[in-house]
Amino acid sequence: MPVKIKVLTTNNHTREKADYLDIFGERMVAAVGNGANDQMMLKKAPLGIVVIGAEGCATATLMAADVVVKDIKDAFELLINPQRLIATLRN
Repeated sequence: MPVKIKVLTTNNHTREKADYLDIFGERMVAAVGNGANDQMMLKKAPLGIVVIGAEGCATATLMAADVVVKDIKDAFELLINPQRLIATLRN
């Protein structure tokens, strides 16, 4: 999968993560996180995936997500196998 890595450079990680999505424009972007500083990013992303691992996740971040998974590997599996994601988000 083609990915980009962004190293955070400011003291306001919450805003920096959300603002980073702007460089992708209208393209489909999936954001994955679990911390309180991921809430804005997950809400802003066209697809927000929250991970509830052993350390749990912030409640506000959970509420901002479109999909909940138990492990980061599960998030990647949804992206690799989009039929699973379609089934999860189906109305």
